[in-house]
Amino acid sequence: MVSPAIRWILDCLCSRDGTDAPVRSVPPNWDLVLTTAEAEGLAPALGFALRAPAPAGIPAAVRARLSRHVAEATARYLIFRRELGRLLVSVAEDGIPLIPLKGLVLAETLYPDPVLRPSSDLDLLVRPDTVRAVDALLQGLGYRRLADAHSWSFDLTYDRATVYQGPHGVRVDLHWSLLSDPRYVWNEAEEATIWERAVRIEVAGEEALSLCPEDLLLYLAAHLAVHHGLSGLLWYWDLALLLGQWGDKLDWDAVAARASRWRVRAALYFALLGCERFFDVSAPGPVMSGLRPRGVRATALDWLVLNHDADRRKRLEHLIALLLVDRARDLIAPLTGALFPSPAWLRARYEGAGSSFLAHYVAHCRRMAAITGLAVFGTPGTKIPRP
Repeated sequence: MVSPAIRWILDCLCSRDGTDAPVRSVPPNWDLVLTTAEAEGLAPALGFALRAPAPAGIPAAVRARLSRHVAEATARYLIFRRELGRLLVSVAEDGIPLIPLKGLVLAETLYPDPVLRPSSDLDLLVRPDTVRAVDALLQGLGYRRLADAHSWSFDLTYDRATVYQGPHGVRVDLHWSLLSDPRYVWNEAEEATIWERAVRIEVAGEEALSLCPEDLLLYLAAHLAVHHGLSGLLWYWDLALLLGQWGDKLDWDAVAARASRWRVRAALYFALLGCERFFDVSAPGPVMSGLRPRGVRATALDWLVLNHDADRRKRLEHLIALLLVDRARDLIAPLTGALFPSPAWLRARYEGAGSSFLAHYVAHCRRMAAITGLAVFGTPGTKIPRP
């Protein structure tokens, strides 16, 4: 069930330039509308939709708050655009293939105004064999690796992503895999083929590589499903705009076949189902019928999606990632890894918890207990302890 506040926001986003934004006989709860829009990353877009001439009945304080979001999003976009352009020039000079993901590239290629699509960082995808070269390049440009729960050696060996803080407050998430969730098993060998199908686009004023539309659809759907527990209106809006721009041009047979090879059919299906629920746009009926998963895990996911709000699904993202795995036998590896991780993995993951295997395993058990407690009893924002 979509809440009235969310439905009102979505109606505004889908309205034509704001003049057709809905005005209900009983005005919505403005505090709830603003809080929801801000939490979902939609405040700048809502500010655009409700800009002058605005519908009657919008309090001046609400308009002022949304105007601040638009101004801040505009400033952030300009900073990120300049920095991405600088990075694209640098990697091109070094001859390193790179694909910008999400954020700014979607803002400039899918959205009617790039300010509508806020970004908190620059996501960059590189080939695994170029990671060290890109690391050196970023550090030469003034970036430094951020200290987080994962060490650099752990990122290189297991996580396939790391984070940098750069000039002007710009953060870069460097990836060498489209998905990097230990709970979710997919066919990573198929990932190498995305580079063969990559297309040339212009972003941040520079030429860049991009995922082809079919691969972009699969990636955005899988990222939303696996990394965000099928929660996040902004990511559903990304999908809706992609379908609106490319839906009649997409090779749906290729999408379905590639989803099977990648083993992301369930992730694609449930992401598209949510897109239909929120934005009334999805894949053609026969495609959805062909993608629809069957069995106990699919039934459980159906129930979770229909009976839990976004906050609850976010807290259950560990369980959702397991339920989304296409093949039941692929559950063995992540479950075994969670219960009985290897000494090498424990040492790399919990190196700050002590020097012994026992200390590392105790830290791991504490983290697993915290994750379970958050899913069952926790509230949004509860922190999972890190070593």
